[in-house]
Amino acid sequence: MKKYFSILFLVTFVTGISIAQNRSIEFEHGTFAEILAKAKNENKMIFIDCYTTWCGPCKWMAKNIFTNDTAADFYNKNFVNAKIDMEAGEGIDIAKKYGIRAYPTLLYINSEGTQMHRICGSGPVASFVENGKNAMSSDKNLAAITKRFNATKPTPELAASYFSMLSEACQNLDVEVTAYFSSLKESELTSRGNWEIIYQHVNDYKSKTFQSFETNKDAFSKLYTFDSVESKLNSVYAKGLWTSVQKKEMVEYESIKAKLQKSKTKEAEKILLQTEIALFQQSQEWAKYATAVSNYISKCSVENPGELNSYAWSFYESIDDKIMLEKAESWAKKAIELHEDWAFFDTYAAVQFKLGKKSDAQKNAQKAIELAKKNGADSKETEALLEKINALK
Repeated sequence: MKKYFSILFLVTFVTGISIAQNRSIEFEHGTFAEILAKAKNENKMIFIDCYTTWCGPCKWMAKNIFTNDTAADFYNKNFVNAKIDMEAGEGIDIAKKYGIRAYPTLLYINSEGTQMHRICGSGPVASFVENGKNAMSSDKNLAAITKRFNATKPTPELAASYFSMLSEACQNLDVEVTAYFSSLKESELTSRGNWEIIYQHVNDYKSKTFQSFETNKDAFSKLYTFDSVESKLNSVYAKGLWTSVQKKEMVEYESIKAKLQKSKTKEAEKILLQTEIALFQQSQEWAKYATAVSNYISKCSVENPGELNSYAWSFYESIDDKIMLEKAESWAKKAIELHEDWAFFDTYAAVQFKLGKKSDAQKNAQKAIELAKKNGADSKETEALLEKINALK
C-alpha cells in the first residue's frame, strides 16, 4: 500500500510538472493602430516585445519567459501585448520612432503611443514582471524619472538613477551626462554621488566630462583611492585605444598611448600590449604581430588557457617563422596543462603539424578526437587534420 501511494504521488507530481507551465502571454496580431485602439478601449498600457528573427536572446525570452505562468498572468491582466519584428512591416517605422537599436527591447507605451518605460536585454521572470510593475508606476518608470530629472537641478542620486535607467534601456546618455556635469559648480564635481556617476557612465575619452575628471584626477584619488581612479582612467584609455585602432585614427592612438605610458602601471602596459596586437593584426603585419603577442604573454604572465590557445591558433593560421611557432607550441601545451579541453589539443596538434612534428601531432590530434567524442563535440575538422598529419613524410 505504501508503494502504491508513493507511485501515485510520483505520477501526480510528474503530471503536475508537465502542466504547471501551460499559459503564455497573449500577443495581439493586428496593426499598430488597432493595438493602440484596443489599449485605449481597455484603459491599459501596451507592452511590445521588439525583436528580430536573428536575435538569440529574443528567442530565449519567447521560449522561456513569455511562456511562464507568472509572467503570462501578470502581462495578460495588465497590458495589451504585442510582438513586433523591428526589421519587417510596421516594425521598421516603429524602430525608427522609438529609436530601437538593441534586441530584445522591452518597450512600454501608453494608448497614445507615448513611451513610458523600456528595458533592453533578456532576464529572468522576476525581473520581467518587475519591469512591468515599474512601467505601470507613476513615479518609477523612465518617463517619470525623465520628467523629474528635467524639472529642476537634479541631485546626484536622481541623476545616477536616471542615467542607469537610460543605460539599461540601451539609450545613448552622453548628451545628458555632459549637460548634467556642465551645470555643476567646480566644488560639486568631486562629490561621492558624482564620482559614482563618472565611474559607471563616463566612458568616452573625448567627452568634456571625462576631460574634467582627468584634469582633477589627483583630487579624486585623494577622496576615492588612487587605485579606483587609475582603474577608471585605464578603462577609458583602453576603450579609446581600441576605437582609434578600429577607425585607424593614429594621431588619437598615439595621444592616448602617451598618456598610458606616462602612468607606468602594470595594467597600462597590458592595455598597450593588447592594443598593439590588435593594431598589427588589423594591418596584417604578421612579423610585428608575432613579436607583440610574444611580448604580451611573457611580460604579463598570461595564465588564461583560452587566451593562450587563441594566440597559439592565430600563429598556426598566420605565422610561418619556426621560432615563433615553437613559442605557440609552448602556449598550446600550457593551455592544456591548465585545462584539458579537446579544442586545446586540436590547436596543439595543428601547431606541431605546421612544425613537422608528426608523431607528437598524431598523438595530440587523436587525444582531441577522443575528448571531442566523449563530450559530444564535432571532431570532423580534427579528423581532417589527422589525415594531413598522417600524410607527412
